[in-house]
Amino acid sequence: MLLRFRVSNYRSLRDEQELSMIASSLEDSQGAVLRPDGLDLGVLPVAALYGANAAGKSNVLAALEFMREAVKSSHRVWPPEGKVPLDPFLFDPLREGGASTFEVDFLFAGVRYRYGFTLDRVRVRREWLSAYPNRREQVWFLRDVEAEEPFVFGKHLKGSNKTIASLTRANSLFLSAAAENNHQSLFPVYSWFWDQLFSVQSNREMTDTLQTMKEEEKRLAIVDLVRFADLGIVDVRLKERALEPMRRMMLSALELGGSSLEAKLTLTLELSHRSNDNSEVIFSLDQESHGTRSWLSLIGPLLNVLDRGAILLVDELDASLHPYLALEFVRLFQDLSRNPKRAQLIFTSHNTTLLGNLLDGPHLRRDQVWFVDKDGQGATHLYPLTDFTPRKEENLERGYLQGRYGAVPFIEVPLVQGE
Repeated sequence: MLLRFRVSNYRSLRDEQELSMIASSLEDSQGAVLRPDGLDLGVLPVAALYGANAAGKSNVLAALEFMREAVKSSHRVWPPEGKVPLDPFLFDPLREGGASTFEVDFLFAGVRYRYGFTLDRVRVRREWLSAYPNRREQVWFLRDVEAEEPFVFGKHLKGSNKTIASLTRANSLFLSAAAENNHQSLFPVYSWFWDQLFSVQSNREMTDTLQTMKEEEKRLAIVDLVRFADLGIVDVRLKERALEPMRRMMLSALELGGSSLEAKLTLTLELSHRSNDNSEVIFSLDQESHGTRSWLSLIGPLLNVLDRGAILLVDELDASLHPYLALEFVRLFQDLSRNPKRAQLIFTSHNTTLLGNLLDGPHLRRDQVWFVDKDGQGATHLYPLTDFTPRKEENLERGYLQGRYGAVPFIEVPLVQGE
């Protein structure tokens, strides 16, 4: 369960920005507030990011995804002598050559952790981890390349700490090296990044849904969600399809087993529609609309995070989706009877109907709404709706579209003007 995420000097996020999932003291009826054991604070199951195009909404999610990949891959995948694949703020030469910082505050298996690191294009400068098993901080390790002792380990962190520290490269995270060397005490922290963070990009890849379809129980759940969406589909099945010759040649050239049976086949979906005379008509995935494919790409990851109580990051939730479907997707996380394992959703959107208006009340709590705006220097600023102390009955959709909270495009002259 994510509590807070902080980042600085990553893409358009120049100065430190924080996304908090901690519930405010506002009394809103929309959505649930999670009350996890071992934590005195309420936690939100949903956070929505709004803002103009190119304001940096996607970069907030990308920063958390970069942190996940650094933990998973820095020791095993990043080249030993290569540069750190960092993407710093480019409009300031000092920032471009400087360091970027990432930190998460999260709850996993009943224990709260705070983990973070600072790195540049060449090395990891700092790295730190604290645990709060009894609501009191235990410093597990501190790493500072400029200190006399680069690694300092707390008495509560049991394991081959110094041995693994000696194996940790300058451009690798200690947490990543520890996971590769079977450090049992740190496995829960590494597992949170590996097993609790999922993402869906705006290009809507189908990989996760295809993998989920291999389990019959989840396949049936996907069929139910597709039927619910009123897409005219009555059944969804996996189908193996031969790869195109050019694709097979590319796999073979990359030495990925192009001559094996697995490399000659790929998985796709076969979708059954019911015609007026009750006969079945089979459509391939390519024959379906963008909206259908968008919904299918979402519900595989959705089922996975609901099953695990994990966190789902969705860029452009409303891409090719009817507002009602986007609303229902959010409701699945807000309703704890359908989300018993307390999964969380963080998404970007332009769908202002979720904010509510005079005809339809809000579907998000006021503390679940965040805005992303970019200043004149190209730097992104992330701030919550609660900074504006909106009233409970306030028309948030109208206020946002009128620019009351910022984060909307400023268009000086209309492209088309009437006489």
